[in-house]
Amino acid sequence: MQGKPRFGIDAPTLVLGFAIGGPLLLVLGCVGNRVLPSALAGTMIGTGAVMATEAVLMTLSSLYGKRILLRRMVDALGLHGDEKALDVGCGRGMLLLETASRLPRGRVTGLDLWSTRDQSGNAAEATARNAELAGLRERVQIDTGDMRHLPYADASFDVIVSSLAIHNLPTETDREQAVHEIARLLKPGGQLALLDFRHTAHYVQALREAGLDTRRSWPQFLMFPWVWVVRGRKA
Repeated sequence: MQGKPRFGIDAPTLVLGFAIGGPLLLVLGCVGNRVLPSALAGTMIGTGAVMATEAVLMTLSSLYGKRILLRRMVDALGLHGDEKALDVGCGRGMLLLETASRLPRGRVTGLDLWSTRDQSGNAAEATARNAELAGLRERVQIDTGDMRHLPYADASFDVIVSSLAIHNLPTETDREQAVHEIARLLKPGGQLALLDFRHTAHYVQALREAGLDTRRSWPQFLMFPWVWVVRGRKA
């Protein structure tokens, strides 16, 4: 197999909408500046500029900023190389493979429901291909499942990671259930790192209720929208 892994764009429908709608509003606002009320034309131009800028920033975030932050997040785990790890909501595998690259004697499982709304081209086959292209397929297991009902035994993993996944659950109850499931699967002494742009304070609260020593980072501005990293360790 030839080529490099491709990890797609996060929230592709939203990015596409901004990429089309932003320039369109800019053009309409500029063209209609002479016939439309100045306030309306100005609003169209301003909104279009914001949407176009967000499309660019979100694309750069998916392609570059996220990769840098995930690498730093995995580095901070201080892995020994023989851990058993889980990536919850692994998507096309950027964090999955970043983790696998640190586990020459270990193994990482990636689990997802494979929603293409959340990531372009999201599919188990795409993740497997990326693992092959990265030369890490033998270290990776790919499963399909719901993070609210993780299909693994208690205390199964030394390390659990997740990136931009838990916020996709529709209610606070769902998200709390997923976080409690993550805590259930962690071995005593195990650690986790969850990156997200919403609800991270609730993740911290739920993990502390589950008995984990937990902290949240300062906002990280290499991604757009900016994100936080929640870290925890099980006693």
